[in-house]
Amino acid sequence: MSLKTGVVGLGVMGGAFAGHMLDSGFEVQGFDPSEEVFEKFEGKSLVRSNSPAEAASNVDLVMLSLPNYKVVEQAVIGDTGVFAGCNEGTVIADMSTVPPKFSKEMAKIAQDKGLTWLDCPVSGVGKQAAVKDLVVMVAGPKAAFEKSKAAFDAIGKKTVYVSEKNGHAAQLKLVVNLVLFVTMAGAAEGLTLGLKSGLDPDVMLDVLCSGAAGSNVLEVRGKDMLSNHFPPSGPINIVLKDLECAIQSAKDQDVPVPLAGLLEQIYLSQRSKGRGNEDGSSIFRIFQELANYQK
Repeated sequence: MSLKTGVVGLGVMGGAFAGHMLDSGFEVQGFDPSEEVFEKFEGKSLVRSNSPAEAASNVDLVMLSLPNYKVVEQAVIGDTGVFAGCNEGTVIADMSTVPPKFSKEMAKIAQDKGLTWLDCPVSGVGKQAAVKDLVVMVAGPKAAFEKSKAAFDAIGKKTVYVSEKNGHAAQLKLVVNLVLFVTMAGAAEGLTLGLKSGLDPDVMLDVLCSGAAGSNVLEVRGKDMLSNHFPPSGPINIVLKDLECAIQSAKDQDVPVPLAGLLEQIYLSQRSKGRGNEDGSSIFRIFQELANYQK
């Protein structure tokens, strides 16, 4: 039996989630304040809702896909919020990247209302969401996970149950992002050195990807860097938001993250130049500028 699902936030990620679930036979109703996002659902059976509360009404599962924790809070609290529309027993899956502390707080509020909160961030960007090439991480009560797993499987290639403890999936997403951003910066630095040394870019990337330094980051973002093509699949504005979450989480636990702090400053310098909507891989441009290298 398919779950009846509400989706709040139908942008690049949430829109892909809703589309995949519709294609898999789920009943889906969705809310987004933007009129434009509904154009991609023409010819599909998405039921349009007029508020987060309406999107959460009479469903088994509510998915939230929103830019940051402040927007999530605005979408769930109040007379037109998700909490107001949910029936008792509804599962709320927050797919957004948010601080672990926030996930724990929202889980407690939801529990007090007879609802269940799962933190369910994903690893992957918009173009991966479009082709179901995502890893979904889930934390919270196991029974709620089992009830909702079919929906998670419909939007990604792999679903991982992280822990019974709310906040653990949110924490894992911050770890994933931190490793991603550090790896991307390392690739940018190394590729710049190779290029200025006169190495053939294709040969260099081939050896990097097939050798000990190989990674999915190099295969995808390395090609973008070497072609100076930076499609905004993971914009700098979002990178900075995610770095802020990771740094704050580390501070809360007395964990030094010096590389994260350095990257935050580097990306801030990019945003100050009006590049906030460029992909995070455009950090390559900074290393080229520091090396006085022009292709």
